[in-house]
Amino acid sequence: MSNVISFPANRVEKTLEPVSKVCELAADNFKDLIILGQNKEGAVQMVTTIHDPAEIFWYMEAARFGIMLGGEDDEE
Repeated sequence: MSNVISFPANRVEKTLEPVSKVCELAADNFKDLIILGQNKEGAVQMVTTIHDPAEIFWYMEAARFGIMLGGEDDEE
């Protein structure tokens, strides 16, 4: 993993698509991913294909950084 954060990594893409559609698109486009959300019982839950906790935190911080910078893309 590089210590250089590229600009697209700091963008958060938002969509109105249902969860099943987002997961289908992710399966076709992502090598690894972290899914963080609310399960049907209302609890916060995370599922990931990444095994290294440090790498999980890196992705979470990259997403947080993108949100703080206003790097959000709304679906039109």
